[in-house]
Amino acid sequence: MTDLDKITWSHTGTNILSAENLAVVEKHLNEVGNIAVEHWHYYGSKGPTPLAFNDYEAFVRYLNTEVQPGDAIDVYAFPSNPENALVRAKYPDKEGRVPEGGAY
Repeated sequence: MTDLDKITWSHTGTNILSAENLAVVEKHLNEVGNIAVEHWHYYGSKGPTPLAFNDYEAFVRYLNTEVQPGDAIDVYAFPSNPENALVRAKYPDKEGRVPEGGAY
């Protein structure tokens, strides 16, 4: 018996591969273009792996190749409200200067 055999598994819990969950992600990627993801490793003994995707097929491919049974996947809309950014800054040149304008 493995450790996975000792866990109570359910068909009623939240499933990242459910049609409803994947549809939400696909819709957001098609309409907005980006998601932020935290991949929590069930047996990982470590913090979550932070990821970002702008392509639905790449997101699904990641789920099918890198995620193990029991891992949790949290998906966030990205970008969030730019007004709530923790920091919005520019990278300086060698003299410590930053541009006042920009194409962004």
